[in-house]
Amino acid sequence: MNILWVNPSFLDYRIPLYEEMQKLCGGTFCLIYSKKRMPERCHRKIQEILGEHALFVEDEKRLKIGRRTEFANTGIALTYPKGLYKLIKKVKPDLIIAEGFFQFTPWAVWYSLFHRIPLLIAYERTAHTERNCPLWRRMYRRFIGLFTNGYVANGILTKQYLVSQGVKAKNIFTGGMCADSFGLAQNVFSMDEKEVLSFKQQVYGNIPSGVSFVFVGRMIPLKGVFHLLQGWKRHIQAYPNDRLLLVGDGPELPNFKEEFGNDNSVVFTGGIDYSMIYKYYAISDVFIIPTLEDNWSLVVPEAMACGLPVACSIYNGCYPELVHKDVNGTTFDPLNQESITEALQYFHTIDLEQFGKYSIEIEKEFNPHNTALNVLKAVEHYLPNFTTK
Repeated sequence: MNILWVNPSFLDYRIPLYEEMQKLCGGTFCLIYSKKRMPERCHRKIQEILGEHALFVEDEKRLKIGRRTEFANTGIALTYPKGLYKLIKKVKPDLIIAEGFFQFTPWAVWYSLFHRIPLLIAYERTAHTERNCPLWRRMYRRFIGLFTNGYVANGILTKQYLVSQGVKAKNIFTGGMCADSFGLAQNVFSMDEKEVLSFKQQVYGNIPSGVSFVFVGRMIPLKGVFHLLQGWKRHIQAYPNDRLLLVGDGPELPNFKEEFGNDNSVVFTGGIDYSMIYKYYAISDVFIIPTLEDNWSLVVPEAMACGLPVACSIYNGCYPELVHKDVNGTTFDPLNQESITEALQYFHTIDLEQFGKYSIEIEKEFNPHNTALNVLKAVEHYLPNFTTK
């Protein structure tokens, strides 16, 4: 039986999942995407892994309406992928998984209706990320839902949102998101103590005696770094030996450097090549993410796989699955300064090493292999004769 996933664009983290899908489907898994939207490295990787089972749309027209920002529902992109329907026909799928409700999904819906095959939608959003969703979008999604058999969701918060939009809980399968964290963790644990201390001294100028917090991400309003830095001002008065390491580039970085550049407790690295990120995890004690809006932030499982406890924003859709209070971390509200300082102080009261070990164990449930198995549970539900290899 042929299983087809229609996903216009994706980055490196999705490739291991598709590789696992191909293995578990016994070579009958296919993927369709837009070559125009894909980074060349990702196009090459997926072609090497899936070969003729990775098909792509070459000619795509897109019309963007409205001013688009990093926040959800701030713009519209109308898409016409020339030749998409022919590619779907070429695969002759027995079941289609479509990414979200827009982009390539209408073509998948039409094929599933015409050929009477099951359609699943892979969906990531939560009630928080969709808080500003206009009525017309919600009505459109309900319309598409009339022709959709089931949903593959990131986690609990996405499931709750879908239920609030009229989807039956029995048709929602969770556990559809993962990070490509194996290589990062492997690199972290390959560093010996001397290497870690040397790099720590290189970054900080000395060896911090307090707790070292690290954030990895873009310096943009959505990520909430400004709020974290305001909370840090209060925290450092009580814990002057702590350090905050901010890894990433973005339009807000110059302003942050201007205000905090002379603060020895805060270090800005600027943009770092992904191949070097593991070193910053290796010299840190706690991963912190103050995001104001994320569906299921991948840097959280990445940091967990590297053995870090986590302080996670309540506006990050991944926290119910990944952040277990008093086990591997805590959550906080980045819009509440007291909540930030309480979260920072919290890590002076727990066993950092033990929490890091629990992070590693929790993250294993969300590796590419287990995520592929979760997706295929949905496939097996709608294709009873389908079995994993």
